[in-house]
Amino acid sequence: MEHNPHDETKLIAVIALLVSVLLVVSILFGITYLSDLRHIDKEVDAKSCYIKGG
Repeated sequence: MEHNPHDETKLIAVIALLVSVLLVVSILFGITYLSDLRHIDKEVDAKSCYIKGG
């Protein structure tokens, strides 16, 4: 079996892609989670959601 350097390069590229996707998803999840924690104490005024009939 021949040693092909392109196989190792492809493997490293796939691993790097997966790690970068995991990092981006983790950062987006963290931003969303912290944003939810910051705004959890605000009450939602349900009456303001309805259309005011005139």
